[in-house]
Amino acid sequence: MDDSTLISSSKAGMEFMLSITEEFYQINNTSANHNKYVLITNSLPMTSNSTLSPITFNLDLSSLNSVPSITITPISMTTSFRFLGVWFNIKSFRDFVRKQLKRECCSFAATIRPAKLTPKQVVYLHNAVLIPKLEYRMQVTHLSESDCHLITRSIRSVVKHKANFSRSLPNPILFLSQALGLINLFAHQCQCHITNLFLMANSSSSFIQSLFIYRLCLIQYNFLIPISPLLIKDWSIWSSLFSFKKDYIACTIALLTSTPFRLLHTQLSKLPNLSLLDGRVPLFECMTPKAFKAYFIYYVISLYYKARSPHPHVR
Repeated sequence: MDDSTLISSSKAGMEFMLSITEEFYQINNTSANHNKYVLITNSLPMTSNSTLSPITFNLDLSSLNSVPSITITPISMTTSFRFLGVWFNIKSFRDFVRKQLKRECCSFAATIRPAKLTPKQVVYLHNAVLIPKLEYRMQVTHLSESDCHLITRSIRSVVKHKANFSRSLPNPILFLSQALGLINLFAHQCQCHITNLFLMANSSSSFIQSLFIYRLCLIQYNFLIPISPLLIKDWSIWSSLFSFKKDYIACTIALLTSTPFRLLHTQLSKLPNLSLLDGRVPLFECMTPKAFKAYFIYYVISLYYKARSPHPHVR
């Protein structure tokens, strides 16, 4: 049996699932190393400096389960963890993935540089071998154009060296299909993310459709948008917010606005009209960006303290 992932919204739910897994192990005459269990939760302090206390899960004893409890120390919310070969962290920090991609490119460049290969062979290996690997690792991460430029600097250096080009040669020439046809990592990232967005919006799966609609509604709520996020033409007001940067769907929709492509409702579309009926003019259209951001921050802080109050109805 390979790695398993258990997801629950409560400690009691996780204890129930852990009890079932222990019974499964007993039936199949197998066992699990509890010391290798990894616990990820979003109810921990954000900082990684604070000491995290172990959490004990009390299991249901039965004729098939003799394990009374399992104790696991959760990882920090800023620590990255791997799932299906892709690295995540609860706070959506990009540093780990950025360093990982740069390490992959440097390793590729160090292997290719001494090899007796033609420029076209190097470009082929880059496009057919390295790019799919980078694409898989960054499929849930949005990197800026400058980040992609720094990550692939060693690759461009190797290609110019193999082709006997000057280091001062403009980089766009390397990406021309009429020249070497080197794939631009940033352009490829944009293409992949936008394709994923189109697939989610037009999925035939009712579950994926419901999940996509829920995410659109959540973006509306989080960013005070009275219309469908798909109709926003300028995301500059929200682009500097940390909550925006860690929202994959919002970043992808904003990325879409920089292209000629759009997601529009059709007569056959199952996506509902998310525009709010009350009100006439959105706040972000009648306020300056600075005033809107100040109001937005005040609104978020108010919601935070209201949720923590023992009497939410009292202001």
